[in-house]
Amino acid sequence: FILINARVVDYPIVYCNDGFVQMSGFYRVEVMQKPGSVPFMCGELTNREAVKRMEHAFEVQESEQLEILLYKKNKTPLWLLLNIAPVRNEKEIIVLFVLTFKDITAWKQPIEDDVSKGFSFFIHPLL
Repeated sequence: FILINARVVDYPIVYCNDGFVQMSGFYRVEVMQKPGSVPFMCGELTNREAVKRMEHAFEVQESEQLEILLYKKNKTPLWLLLNIAPVRNEKEIIVLFVLTFKDITAWKQPIEDDVSKGFSFFIHPLL
């Protein structure tokens, strides 16, 4: 997960956990103070509408969930289920957002059909 500051322009990242570091391949120092919309992980096939939805959630201070294709530091594509949740202080003011990422890449891979796996079928003519 990452935490971003909800009170500053560009919503900078103020913390990322070890799981995010391992998942993304970026060191913590490379991530800190970068925009919370993670432009450093966007690439050629990243859906710009998904990025806009993320930025909109920050602007209107609402929760959001979306699937987005981002890229690890080594440019490996990574399909993620992204959850954005606002965090309120004791005065009910939103001060942070928590962004959690679940790797769903395996679910997004094309499913091989039986022919490409080398299977063949015989259909009996009497059936």
